[in-house]
Amino acid sequence: MKVLFEHTDRLEGSIRSQPSKSYMIRYLIASLLSSGVTYIENPSICDDTLAVVKACEAFGARIEPGENIVKVSSSGCLEAPSDVIDCGGSATAIRFLSAVAPLAPGITVLTGDESLRMRPMGPLLDALRRLGVEAYSTRMNGLPPIVVFGGGIPGGCTWVDGSISSQYVSGLLLALPKARRDSSLRVVGELESKGYVDMTLTVLEMFRVKVERTGYSYFEVEAGQEYHPPTSCTVPGDYSSSSFIIAACSILPSKVRIHSLAGFDIQPDRMIVDIVRDLGVAVRFGDGYIEIEGTGDLIGGFEVDVRDSPDLAPPLAALACFCKGVSIIRGCRRLRFKESDRLKAISSELTRIGVEVEVDEDSIKIHGSGCVDGGYVYSWMDHRIAMAFAVIGLGSRRGVTVDGFESVSKSYPRFLGDLEALGGRFRVVG
Repeated sequence: MKVLFEHTDRLEGSIRSQPSKSYMIRYLIASLLSSGVTYIENPSICDDTLAVVKACEAFGARIEPGENIVKVSSSGCLEAPSDVIDCGGSATAIRFLSAVAPLAPGITVLTGDESLRMRPMGPLLDALRRLGVEAYSTRMNGLPPIVVFGGGIPGGCTWVDGSISSQYVSGLLLALPKARRDSSLRVVGELESKGYVDMTLTVLEMFRVKVERTGYSYFEVEAGQEYHPPTSCTVPGDYSSSSFIIAACSILPSKVRIHSLAGFDIQPDRMIVDIVRDLGVAVRFGDGYIEIEGTGDLIGGFEVDVRDSPDLAPPLAALACFCKGVSIIRGCRRLRFKESDRLKAISSELTRIGVEVEVDEDSIKIHGSGCVDGGYVYSWMDHRIAMAFAVIGLGSRRGVTVDGFESVSKSYPRFLGDLEALGGRFRVVG
């Protein structure tokens, strides 16, 4: 799918934020581990969450989908899947599900698409083996497909490298309350994306599961805990998805209201608000919404560390193109292990449309001129790369054609509809 994003004079109107897939996935797995019925309101429906829905059903949950509410019924005891579990392109899914799979009897096999089969799993598998679980990479290289032997988690002491992904930590925290013995988890190295672990702990607390913690380095989990469905379970709006709309509103004259975004939120990608404010964009929070008013004239450049918010790198790269000065995005080392090698993708495609960019192992330096001519780019079949260049296209002189735009269904399937509602100009060209 090729989409041409054309120069747009102004964005105006209101939309509702895409619900958070990060929260949705955590709610689904916590619901699977619960005994009873969980009602998830304002559900996130995208490729990643649908993969988790199918996986939960394979483990024995009964899920009744709806536009505004999803009903999850579970015994809290996992069944052995009758087939291989396909996690699509979701690293969150395969890491969380690999951690809870030992709770099912029999053997569970988990795999995914080509990009997912390149995502590292070794540290999580090592941590599970230290807990007495048999878990292997079928190719013995620490990459999916993954085979997990069930029958329960014996428990005990384990550790995991937190510098690669916080998803290892979150997956283990979801599973360890069901272990047979009390367990401790030590995080080795500097934990990346700390806010996502906070998100996991928040969901565990909602389901009345207790975890004792010492900062982000040590966690103690009592064995044999029961998950209890909360009275209400509402998925908040997603700052990760909305960051692309916020970036677009910042580079163009705009007055846009995005509903379902809270002013106080532990989502790490809320940081986008502070960044655009520092660039002179007016941002105001109301009761359940955020309003962005841009003049289309950004001041200077910016410098930011995205170690705890790596998904912000693509929209920030788009934003930097329209700043008048040099912008530096640091903390980018893990971008090489996302749906694509995002460091390489950002550098390659920005260069293709005439933007001066420098990339090393941990940073992106963009020489913004305040304007972009335009041209043709490839999405690398990465949803966030596709949306970043859509934003650039709206502010460019002659438009940007993004090849492979269908990849946005992974996280934000209604992206084009929301852009159209705000006056964004685009057309499908192939």
